[in-house]
Amino acid sequence: MRKEHSIVKNDMEISRGGRRLPSPGRESERGIVLVIVIIVIAILMILVTDLIYFTQIDSEISMNTRDEVKARYIAKSGVQVAAGAFKATALEELSGMMGSVGGSSGNGDGFWALSVPYFPVGQGSVSITITDERSKINLNSLVSSDSNIVDQQVLAELREVFRLAGVDSGKSERFLSSLINWIDVPKEGTVNDQDSAGANTDFYAGLQPAYRIKDGPLDTVEEVRMIDGMDDEFFNAIKNYVTVYPVDKKINFSTASRVVMIAAIKAAAVPALPGQGGTRVDPVDDATAEQIVDEILEARRTNPIVDSKKVREIVQNVDPTIQIVAGLVGLGVGTGQSEVFTVRSEGILGEASPTKRIIEAVVKKKRVGRQYVVDIVTWKEL
Repeated sequence: MRKEHSIVKNDMEISRGGRRLPSPGRESERGIVLVIVIIVIAILMILVTDLIYFTQIDSEISMNTRDEVKARYIAKSGVQVAAGAFKATALEELSGMMGSVGGSSGNGDGFWALSVPYFPVGQGSVSITITDERSKINLNSLVSSDSNIVDQQVLAELREVFRLAGVDSGKSERFLSSLINWIDVPKEGTVNDQDSAGANTDFYAGLQPAYRIKDGPLDTVEEVRMIDGMDDEFFNAIKNYVTVYPVDKKINFSTASRVVMIAAIKAAAVPALPGQGGTRVDPVDDATAEQIVDEILEARRTNPIVDSKKVREIVQNVDPTIQIVAGLVGLGVGTGQSEVFTVRSEGILGEASPTKRIIEAVVKKKRVGRQYVVDIVTWKEL
């Protein structure tokens, strides 16, 4: 019986073609293997997809980094081009070839701008804008670094600029007093924190967070934001009229804006030091100051350089009785040419989705022996 049973079992396991049929257990194992293979393939597909994606991302990042570096060097080349042109000749004289003088293009504010539109550099292009720092009033010249004495002409200029810019007089007076205390120095024989109407050392020490008063010249125009009395509205109203880079208070009538020139002409009637001059000079009214400025802007249309002699002629032609010629000597650049400029260079790479890099540099021209050299005073990448 056992032998017959075994024979029957063996017969059942043999197919009609003589091949052995799989048992139910083996069929189940094959199904599990198939599922595992599918899962492994799915995981591999996900990994491969992620690998391709991240490879593309890395490639794009690399290309963007490459483009940013190229755009940066294009922007740097713009600064070097401006410095080279600056070294060769006065930029005021280049305005006819490279840009325009404010006023000649119908700009009523008289802002001077030397601008070079986009021109090709390598695979990209560069745009350059140059502004004269002597077209503005130097905040650091308000207080003498040697004597700590306040220059009354600069004080009068700043008051007039703030008035013309629409700043509230109470706010501007608080700031001016605080500015005097900010830039005067603790020096033997002089008075530090000399203006009692402004913020002093103790005021800033009591703030949260506290910080120290500068007791020295401003390094940048933006630094005035730290001075009590200044706020965003005030800063935005006056930022285009003030500077910190020239070594003295003289402005350039070849490039100064209408507001700055009006302020300088009115301040020329004020002695730089209290009691200086002996005789009293009558103040210049707004109408006369505006007429003088209009004549200066008209002169700039035909000759980009307006020196101190030309300014004196214009003043005397407008009003022969006016007594501000002596005061203008200390407030204006005699040659009508400047030596310190801000260069804003924008490098662009690509067209559809361009990569841009901007560099702002303050450059200063000086004479060394028989040659001129150009130094970079500040460098800022935006």
